[in-house]
Parts: sequence; C-alpha cells; structure tokens
Amino acid sequence: MDRVPSLTTRQQRLLYAVCRDYILTGEPASSGRVVKAHGLPWSSATVRQEFAVLERDGLLERSHHSSGRLPTRSGLEHYVGSLGGVAQLSPHLATVVDRGLAAAGHSVGDEVRAASAVLSEVAGCVAVSFVGASRGGRIDTVDVAPLVLPRALVVLGFADGSTAMRTVSIEALDDDPAIADRQIRTLQGRLRELCVRRTLDEALARLRALQQAQQARIDDALGEALRVGLIVCAGASLDPLWLQVAGQRTLAGGDAVAPAGLGDVLGLLEDYERLAEVLCQLVPDGQALERRARVRVGVPLGRPMSPAQSVRLTVVGCRLPVRGEGSSEDPPSQRATGMVALLGSDRMDYARAIPLVEYAARSLAAHGESTGDSGSDPAP
Repeated sequence: MDRVPSLTTRQQRLLYAVCRDYILTGEPASSGRVVKAHGLPWSSATVRQEFAVLERDGLLERSHHSSGRLPTRSGLEHYVGSLGGVAQLSPHLATVVDRGLAAAGHSVGDEVRAASAVLSEVAGCVAVSFVGASRGGRIDTVDVAPLVLPRALVVLGFADGSTAMRTVSIEALDDDPAIADRQIRTLQGRLRELCVRRTLDEALARLRALQQAQQARIDDALGEALRVGLIVCAGASLDPLWLQVAGQRTLAGGDAVAPAGLGDVLGLLEDYERLAEVLCQLVPDGQALERRARVRVGVPLGRPMSPAQSVRLTVVGCRLPVRGEGSSEDPPSQRATGMVALLGSDRMDYARAIPLVEYAARSLAAHGESTGDSGSDPAP
C-alpha cells in the first residue's frame, strides 16, 4: 500500500464516509449529503475545504469542478487499512461457513470446493480456494515453440517427468520468419545453458544474479534469455494440486469488469496455474504467519495487450496454514501453500469480506487437520 500523508481526525472521518458511500451507492458524494447522511458536526463549507485537501493528496477525485467526490485507489486503500483488527465476522456468517465445510467430503479437494462455493454465495464475488505445492526437481529440457509472433510457448521438462508451460512475448523479433526462427532457436539454446540441470530455485537465483550483473557487453540474445527465463521459472514454481473457482457468473452481472475485458478475466480463471501464480504474487508468504487477509485494490489481472486494456479487480486473500508446509526456513521446493481469496469490484464490502476470508482460511485449515489427507483428484 502506498504511503499517504498524515490525516487529521476530521479528514479521516470524511474520507471514510466518502468510501462507505461509494461502496454502497457507487455515486459521487457531495459535501451536503455526507454531512446529512453521517450526522457530521461540520458545515458543508468546512467539508468542502477538507475535500480539497484530500483531493490534493490524491485520496479523493472528481470528474468535473461541480461534481461530488469519489475515493481514489489510494483513498480506498487507506480506508481498508483502517479496518485491520476492527472488522469482525458476524456469528451468523461464521455458522454458514462452518456448516458449508462440515458438509464437505473427507478430502482436500472436497474442502476446497466447499470453501469456494460458500464464499461465493455469501460475498457475491468470485471465490478462489486452492492448495498447491512448490514444484521441485531439476530441469531436464527447455523448448521454445513459436506461436503467432511475437508470442512463443516455453516448455520446461523436469526430471520427474512433469512439465510446465508458459506463453511469453519475445521482444525484438525480426519480421522475416526465417530470421525470427533463428532468433528463437538462439534464445532456446541460451535458456538451456542457463536452466538445464538446475532446480527452479537454482535457475531463478542464477538468472537474477546475471540480470543484476548485466553490463553493456552482454549481448541482446542473452539479455532476452534472462528476461524470458525469469518469467518462465517464476511462473513454473507453483503446482496447484487442488483449486476451485466459484461465482464466475457474478462478473457478467456486476460492474467489476467491462465487457471488453470479461474474456481476459474468464481466461485467467480457467488457467489455474497462472491464476495461482498471480494470487501468490499479490498475497506473499510474509502474510502467512499473521493469517491476516491482504487487500489489493484495483490490481491488473489477465494478460492485457496494453495498459489501456488492463482488467482490474480487487483481491482480498488470506494464506492457509497448510499441514506439512514445513519450516519457514525450508526452501520453497519443500513447502506447500494455499489460499482463500475473493475477487470483485473495488466496491466490495471490505468490512464483511476481510473477516469472512480470514475466518474461512482458519476454518478450512482446521477442518483439513480434523479430516486427514485422504486422496482426491486435482481440480485442473
């Protein structure tokens, strides 16, 4: 979350009032309406002066001079930060989550499916629950197959027989197909030199070290191999064993995603490996010990063709205390991970969503410990 200027008590109350009105109505808030709706002890003129300060600091915005104010992304993040340790899940909703998990089968897959279904219905958002393992083993092969230029498919083959695939853009490819083919073969050779006979952790460490030490003397082909290798190895590090998405239909009926970007988001929700990777980047391991939800407002998802086409959703996610995840000092290749997350509009009811996600994560972990690890097919 970006650092914001220190706010007075009055400015905080006004900012939070505008945020709450925006979440409830989606409409700009005028000074008079804020004073009346929230019973504030200040005049409209005083409120307008404070609005101007909040607008100057990047926490509020307005479409034109005479319109009301809306919270910016930074303003919403400030509001969300104020909810930490305050919002509590109602006993009724806690009972709903408990009953939903109690009705699940005795496998990790059943528990994950139940958690996603319950969260989606209660929150009215897209819900994602998953348990995965960091991919281990050494890389045996690296192959690059051209798609529609400038995109290519990079396939990593591991010693245990598993594979990981990632579509990437290859920069500076020549328009001549013959030359482009030679460039791709050169890139493939460099990637093999950098990655083969190494684990993902070792390959990532080597690629990052070389990238940091990169000098003008390093040729363009090696520079491109480093860039592509970092993208592929980082994205191949997680193997989602059980993953369930529920509530996709809410995207079409809400205002979270423009019709032009709906296909990108739905495509991401169907690409489980990529979805798990994106969520893990948004909710890093540092949150695991606290078991608190991480909120990211208006983050770009999917694979936009340009910044103007970026599809943005708000993510409320919480890591799972997965059994057998090992010590935090273990390398990633020896640890498991899991998450419960909600994806929706920036008008999500954060005061409800945050404790709901945290409670579901704790309950899912506790239910898993009591039911044991009986087998289940992954949800590919």
